[in-house]
Amino acid sequence: MTFSHGYEFDAMSRRPLYGDVTQHLVDLCKAPDGCVVADVGCGSGLATQLLLERTGNVGAIIGIDPSEHELAIARRRVTDPKVRFVQGRAQDVESLAGPVDVAVLSNVMHQIPESERGAVIDGCHGLLVPGGRCALNTLFYEGAVLPETRPFYAQWMRATRDALRERGQDLVLGGPKPVALQTLTPARHEELFTRAGFSRVRSDEVVYTWTLQDWEALCTYSVFVEGSTGVGDLALGSEALIQGLRTTFGRLELTGVPRRWLFAWGVK
Repeated sequence: MTFSHGYEFDAMSRRPLYGDVTQHLVDLCKAPDGCVVADVGCGSGLATQLLLERTGNVGAIIGIDPSEHELAIARRRVTDPKVRFVQGRAQDVESLAGPVDVAVLSNVMHQIPESERGAVIDGCHGLLVPGGRCALNTLFYEGAVLPETRPFYAQWMRATRDALRERGQDLVLGGPKPVALQTLTPARHEELFTRAGFSRVRSDEVVYTWTLQDWEALCTYSVFVEGSTGVGDLALGSEALIQGLRTTFGRLELTGVPRRWLFAWGVK
């Protein structure tokens, strides 16, 4: 996929909400002391840093990401000698690291075309030692939106369209489905783990309440801007989304909006 400088996931990853989500992922990994962890799709290194701080006496962490720009941010953020960063795609992870005790995919799967997601889980299975664990989470999946919050999204998109029209643009609808919108159900995620050979496969959906500031941070993420507006000008799309968001929060007198986050995991 294309990574857009200045519109990475970094702003969202610095929100306290993201720390809570990553902590839950760490807890699912049950990593033993001295373990080696592969942070697959590490991005700007926020999850890597949290893994380092919260995985007990970790032996080493290998952060893997295809974007050299993101990795440069990660290397500035995480300088502990236990951590090294490698450039490469999640689809090729088995050739980039291993053997490891834990493989983590923190908000990575939505960046990978649906047809290639099975290969990523297969690769994680291949790089794990026997008994090793793989865990993922994702914000973009079928079931993330709670039914009672649909009026919020509808009003937000109407307000975003109004903001775009003020700028001589409009939502671009009807094009090819963005990768992030190629959503899978929780059961389908479990199936990917089972097909790869994992046992004790489980998934869980956890509800988190998003503040206005959380949503604003997401509105600076290229994947979300492109997927929700279809507008090629990321600055324009981001500004319109934020304006529409603030309008909607005000009209509905909201302090937060709940949304589900999916977690799935298995043991080799």
